[in-house]
Amino acid sequence: MRPLILVILLAAVTETAAAQVTTVCSLSGNTAYCTSNDQGARVAEQQHEQYETGQAIGNGIGMAIFRAHFPGWRRKYCSTHPTQPYLYSNAAGNSISGTCPTAEGLANEVAAEWRAKHPDYEPNPANGQTMVAYIGEHHLSFFETKSYDEAYRDLKAKGPRKFDQPAIASGMPQDLFLWFDETAPVPGAPLFEVVVTARAYDGALDLLRKARQGNTSVQTGASVLDTNYHPPTVNLDSWQKAHADSTPSLFYWKDEDVKGETPVMHFQMTKRAYEQMLALVAGSDLRLRPSQLSNQAH
Repeated sequence: MRPLILVILLAAVTETAAAQVTTVCSLSGNTAYCTSNDQGARVAEQQHEQYETGQAIGNGIGMAIFRAHFPGWRRKYCSTHPTQPYLYSNAAGNSISGTCPTAEGLANEVAAEWRAKHPDYEPNPANGQTMVAYIGEHHLSFFETKSYDEAYRDLKAKGPRKFDQPAIASGMPQDLFLWFDETAPVPGAPLFEVVVTARAYDGALDLLRKARQGNTSVQTGASVLDTNYHPPTVNLDSWQKAHADSTPSLFYWKDEDVKGETPVMHFQMTKRAYEQMLALVAGSDLRLRPSQLSNQAH
């Protein structure tokens, strides 16, 4: 006896599309054997897998954006929080922690990043001093590559300015400032002549003490952070009259009223010491007037 085959058509509606479910049954004696092409469970499983895949892709994109924004966030935060710990996080619970470099360390990072993108730049002392002097003179940030872009445009337009001053032929001057990790330069090495107001000098030492957190070790000589040494003080008018042919850079404090009677100190600095002092200009009240001392009070 051949089994009786029944075909039953059932209309089924899923979340994604209308579909027919076909059930085929065979009757053998008093027993029915049925099969169905209902794929509802499989469709639901596929939808769940697609959701999880999409969620994973979304999380991956979100993490990529999170990490991509980190360098800019770190640079901005650390420019005002040198040597301090940081925690970069988002609402999803992702986080990156670390410690900010010193102000000069961060400035060097930015400068190195800029140089890597400008192979046409010739990193000689004259160009370097022109660049950093321009940034300091225009109160730009040493922590932004666009500052170096602007300085470089000026460099290419005008050519390097000669700020280097020769060292004393008989040897190094007494009031010579080196950076902490420098050894003594050889006689005849190019030096930067600098005049600093007493207010700016004290302010710069305070900034360095905070940035170095008690580390006053030096490669050569004595540390000014330990000795509190500074060159002899004289008023600006007297110094200018005695050095009529000299036009050194002038460091002063923000909003300081620099006049003829303002007490100033004169000394010479190595290239590295000069550049690190310029890095302080970017994130503090220390200011620079490059090679423009005049008899006019301002």
